Amino acid sequence: MTYATKISPEGTFHRFSYQGFPVHMKEYAPNSTTLPLVFIGGAFQNITAVEKLSNAFSQETWVITVDTPGNGETGVLPHEYDFEFICQAIHHGLCELGVAERVNMLGCSYGSIIAMRYAQMYNNIEHLVLGSAMDKMPDRLEYAFNHLLFLLEWDKTEEFAESFTDLMTNPALRETNRLARLTADKLRHALLNANCGIKEQFKHNTKRILDHANTDLSKMPNDMDVTVFTGEHDHFLPVEANMKIADNFANGRFISLPNADHMFHVEQFKGTVRTILDSIKPVYDRTLAA
Repeated sequence: MTYATKISPEGTFHRFSYQGFPVHMKEYAPNSTTLPLVFIGGAFQNITAVEKLSNAFSQETWVITVDTPGNGETGVLPHEYDFEFICQAIHHGLCELGVAERVNMLGCSYGSIIAMRYAQMYNNIEHLVLGSAMDKMPDRLEYAFNHLLFLLEWDKTEEFAESFTDLMTNPALRETNRLARLTADKLRHALLNANCGIKEQFKHNTKRILDHANTDLSKMPNDMDVTVFTGEHDHFLPVEANMKIADNFANGRFISLPNADHMFHVEQFKGTVRTILDSIKPVYDRTLAA
């Protein structure tokens, strides 16, 4: 069911319902290219937070940015609902928009798990782009995530903010890189001031990762065109882990962004945008040639 569509100069906002849960999508530069780029951000990257990225992408491609159930203003999705359910909700929204037949897809961090599962479920992705990708839960992250849940449960907000910031940003890079330092300070401040709803979303999304994050790469379409990238200093989901995912595909490639960590979209904004747009450009070239 479509609840409402709001048109503004910055884009068109769509609200859908899937099995009683909201899914939000915002569309930029519709039909400006043959295929849309479906953009699924990270756990804290709701539609509003990635507006700058979406607008930058829209200079060269049709963009549909997604707030999945349990993210942004869609409320809380209980962690018992797995990533396959989220993919079904996204596909429902794309079908409602009439664009589900063929898309490019971008998934970053938490969104990379969703994008890979979507690729397993629906044979409609022309080019898959994964930023700081996770295919399975490393032991060190399982401990770190459980520790973050403990800190939230016991209202240790300052310790939670510090621990999460140290996961998302590389302390060694912060010592020499002013922008990385500012990015960490901004993230820490946002976490310290997060409301109860955001914290509740974090709890359930984190538990979902702990329970359902492992992705069987052998079930991915091997002939799919895939670009995987992350910051060269990403210690949350490091270069080696991202390279392994890229190597799983016959047409996979990995790109390392210099002077950046997991927060590459802030520390290397222009480089991030260029990497993504250059990855999907051959798709449009092939389409025009046909």
